[in-house]
Amino acid sequence: MALSDKNEMIEIGIITSSVGIKGEVRVTLYAGESDNLVKGARLTLKKGKLTKEGTVASIRYQGGRPVVKFEGTNDRNAADELRDYELFIAESDLAELSPGEFYIRDLIGFDVYDMNSDSIVGIVSDYIQNRAQALWEVTTPEDKSVLIPDVDAFVKNIDAEKRVIEVALIPGFLE
Repeated sequence: MALSDKNEMIEIGIITSSVGIKGEVRVTLYAGESDNLVKGARLTLKKGKLTKEGTVASIRYQGGRPVVKFEGTNDRNAADELRDYELFIAESDLAELSPGEFYIRDLIGFDVYDMNSDSIVGIVSDYIQNRAQALWEVTTPEDKSVLIPDVDAFVKNIDAEKRVIEVALIPGFLE
C-alpha cells in the first residue's frame, strides 16, 4: 500500500514518568513494540501547544516497557518536565516492515469480510489496544460499531492489495 505524505508526523507513544536520577523517562508505545524507538531516532515531542525536538540517546527495557534517555536530558528534573509529552516520528523515518506486517493506521478503511457468512461486515474505523486484547472497531453498513478481537481465531487474512481483512465470526457474533 502506498503511503501518501512522507512528511506526515505519526504518533507512536507518550512519556508517562521519569525513571531514576539520570534523566530517563518511561514511555508507553501505542504499538506495544516498535522498531521506530531506537537509539538515534529523531522524535517530535508535543504537549498541548508546546513542541520540542528530541533524539534518543539510549533505550532499555524495564518490565517490558521502554525507558528512554533523550540527548540533553541529564537529570530527574529535566525528565519530569517531559511527562505527558506525546511522541511523534516523521513518516519518512518509519522503520521498514517485513512482508506480511502492517502499520495499523494503513489498515483503517479496509473492508472486513466474514468468511463464514460470505458477507461484508463493514469497514475498519479504529484499532483499540488498551484492553486485555486488541480489538478491531468495524463500522457496519447500518452505521453500527462492532468490536472484533484481533486474534487468530477471528482474523484469518489481511490482503493489503485488495484492502480486505478476512475474518471468521462465530454464529450470532453480530447480533
